[in-house]
Amino acid sequence: MEKRKLMLFTLTTIIVLLNVLASFRWNYNNIEGDMRYKTDRWTNIVWVEFYAPLASGSAMEFPLLSNSEISSYPQLESHVEKISMSGYLVSEWLKRMKFTYLYYGFNSFLIIILLLLLAMITRTRMRPTRKSGLN
Repeated sequence: MEKRKLMLFTLTTIIVLLNVLASFRWNYNNIEGDMRYKTDRWTNIVWVEFYAPLASGSAMEFPLLSNSEISSYPQLESHVEKISMSGYLVSEWLKRMKFTYLYYGFNSFLIIILLLLLAMITRTRMRPTRKSGLN
C-alpha cells in the first residue's frame, strides 16, 4: 500500500511540475499597435500575433524569419509571403504543434495512470480482508 501511495505522490508531483513548466512556455515581449511579439521557449522561435482591427479578439500567428520586428500590416504581409514560399512557415508551425501535442499526450497519459492508481487504491480499501478461522 505504501508503494502505491508513493507512486501516487510522485505522479501528482510530475503532473503539477509539467503544468507549471507549460505555463512558462511563452515569453511575451512587447506590443506595437496590432502586433504582439512572443517567444516560444520550447523551440526558441519568435512569433508575431497580428490582431486585425475589426476582428473579434482572435489573432493570426506567424513565426518570424529573423529577429527583426514588424510594425505594420504591409510589412507583415510581405514577410508572410516571403516565408510561405520557402516552406518555413509550415515547418515551424509543425514543429510548434509537435511539441504541443507531445505535451498534451504525455500529460494525458500521466493523468490516466494517476486515475488508474487511485482506482486501485480505493478498490483495495473497499475489499474485505480475509481472515482464516481454520487453524
